[in-house]
Amino acid sequence: MTLIEHLGELRARIIKVAIAFFLASIVAFIFVDWIFEFMLAPAPQLKGKLFVTGVTEPLITDIKLALFTALLVTIPIILYQVWAFVAPAVGDMGRAFTYILITMASSLFLAGVVFGYYVVLPIGLKFLFAYGGERYSEIISGEKYLPFVTRFLLAFGIVFEFPAATYVGAKLELVDAPLLKKYRKHAIVINTVLAAALTPGQDPFSMILMAVPMIVMYEVSIIIARYVNPTTEVTAHELARNSEEDDEGEGSEPEEDEADEPEVTDFEDTDDHPENGHEERDL
Repeated sequence: MTLIEHLGELRARIIKVAIAFFLASIVAFIFVDWIFEFMLAPAPQLKGKLFVTGVTEPLITDIKLALFTALLVTIPIILYQVWAFVAPAVGDMGRAFTYILITMASSLFLAGVVFGYYVVLPIGLKFLFAYGGERYSEIISGEKYLPFVTRFLLAFGIVFEFPAATYVGAKLELVDAPLLKKYRKHAIVINTVLAAALTPGQDPFSMILMAVPMIVMYEVSIIIARYVNPTTEVTAHELARNSEEDDEGEGSEPEEDEADEPEVTDFEDTDDHPENGHEERDL
């Protein structure tokens, strides 16, 4: 395909995603009241109400909430269109692989959102609301609370995508389990830094709640890579042993060369000129 054809295909796929996103946004805005209550459920301290500090803030907040819901709903469509555009560049992977990948990626993203909503978010909000004690009186506005929750859930959805990315890398033989095990310590440090960057809150408690699932997802990725791109421990051991034998063989070559060289003795020096000795006796 030419560059113009690629651009035409990209435009067509973007239009499909935009149409799906627009329709999902309209439906989400119709049910925005129910979505609003759903977002406030993990924080019973708010008693189902948020403060506003501007005339247009309720409308803008509802629009943002509808757009976020539409993004969650259209994630499978977005992933499919992105993969369908990129797949020809990495070879013919087949429809089965495409369906497995899209299903896995979409399920993991939604699983991350659900895990963040039902497990992590209530614990984090309870800690944050109780942190100040009697020193602070909370006045939580919709402009602050809803973006915090949506970004928090979106971050968890992205974190849970790591096994799907590993599945693609292992299928393309770019990564395997021994490689991921080798860089496990580096991954823990990187995951901690990413948790600090992705967490909307600046408190250490929220960062820890984000970092732990990221480390768990990395371990799950090792298991996935082991089955998708199997590299047994025996094979790895044999490769290491062969490498050690080659190193030992290269190191022992100079000793063999030295052993092959004839030793020079005094007897050889005396036998070099036997005729000279006879000539001297004859004389």
